[in-house]
Amino acid sequence: MIEGKINARPPSDGSNNPNSKYKAGKGRQSREKKDEGKCLEQNEDIQIAIDYKNNLNTECVGKLNSKFSDDRIRDNNQTDAFSDKRERMVKASRSTHSGMQDDFILEDMDDSFDGQKNSIDMVEVKSSSEKKKVRKVMYIRLIYALLFTIFGILFQCYFIILSDTYYNTGDEPLKDRIHELYKKVPAFMNSSFINSSIMIFLIITLLRFGLFSPFLISISMFIRLLIILSCIYCIRSIFIYVTTIPCPIATCQPVRNKSLIENLYTTYQIITAQVYECTDLIISGHTAFTTVLKFFWLFYEKKIYIKAVLFLYCLFIYSMIVISRFHYTVDVLMGYVFGSSMFLLYHSLLEIAAKRYAKHRSFSLQNSTYATSFVERCSVFNYFIQAIGFMEGLDHRLNMAASYDKEWNCFCPCKPVNAKGLIIKKRTVNNEEYCDFSDHFYHSYAGSGSFDLSTPKNIVNEIKYLCGIRRKN
Repeated sequence: MIEGKINARPPSDGSNNPNSKYKAGKGRQSREKKDEGKCLEQNEDIQIAIDYKNNLNTECVGKLNSKFSDDRIRDNNQTDAFSDKRERMVKASRSTHSGMQDDFILEDMDDSFDGQKNSIDMVEVKSSSEKKKVRKVMYIRLIYALLFTIFGILFQCYFIILSDTYYNTGDEPLKDRIHELYKKVPAFMNSSFINSSIMIFLIITLLRFGLFSPFLISISMFIRLLIILSCIYCIRSIFIYVTTIPCPIATCQPVRNKSLIENLYTTYQIITAQVYECTDLIISGHTAFTTVLKFFWLFYEKKIYIKAVLFLYCLFIYSMIVISRFHYTVDVLMGYVFGSSMFLLYHSLLEIAAKRYAKHRSFSLQNSTYATSFVERCSVFNYFIQAIGFMEGLDHRLNMAASYDKEWNCFCPCKPVNAKGLIIKKRTVNNEEYCDFSDHFYHSYAGSGSFDLSTPKNIVNEIKYLCGIRRKN
């Protein structure tokens, strides 16, 4: 019986028993078919898992769009089973990620664009030597801005002297509605009072944004103020020279173009308000200066009541300039329009420069076609964008912003400092992915509008270092 049972079992190898009714080819074919079916099922399961994983890595929401190749599957029931399995995986992934926020933070630029053609490698800034380098760059750019401001002031004063040369004392003033309303000028509304009021406004502005903002933001705002005013002075000089307007004060004595030394002394008198220029009228410089300061408060200050008070104070300065016959009303209106336009244009170009560097790590235009904004289509504006990016050191600032370092307490008001990325990914209502700029990106070059005490603390620490009270770490 045992022998019969043993003989009844088919041999493992058909070659040993050629007379056996169990052929080796048939047994191998049946096993290969079974193995092929199992491998097919396993491969398709693996393919589903791979597609699912890749889809999560790219879209962060389970939505499988991969195609299944089921050409080798003969059984329709098996195909339906795999499609059912796919639907269950999609539902499970959606339920898993249903609590996911619409946007997620990208720690740095490498994580945000990994695997894409336009990958950007932001430079991390962490060492103390790099911090000193960034501050040194900002100090140098501040010196450049100061030199540009000195040039703008001297340029304007020289053209005022040239314009006054063409003026004749006794010319009848132009008709002005506001001047006709106030026949008699109040005694306190003189040039000294107006200049003092504007200087008080300037001091308040410098104290607010110079001491109670992050240190590097303060330097950047001072650079912006100097550049905007310098551009206003240079452009205004041409307006003053090309057209001579009668002075509102008929008895005005103009200054004359003399030798270089005398012109330099006259320039000193003009700057210190020791002389009155008869043709310094078109586009009121006092109004443009006040308007630029006012816009700094409107754009960089967070508290509404402070903005309201200073807005009323600016209206008081404008009214004094007109009533005192310091300027015609049209000069004040043009000064307001010109000052606000220069401020808005500069900050628009600044924002474009910052976004360009955050995306492409360059201030130059990457796409030269017309598929850009109107500002970027103009080559002149593109040169201005690159110049503004250089003068403000935006490349160094945004590299700092992309680096997480808790010691950057003089840079950004974000808490913790630089904990967020510059660019975040969001989704629309239709579940379409797009990139947007984070709050940290705007804080890095525009501030947050809140009071910050890091600058006074740093100044106190530097004084302690110099006095030997405290050692540097």
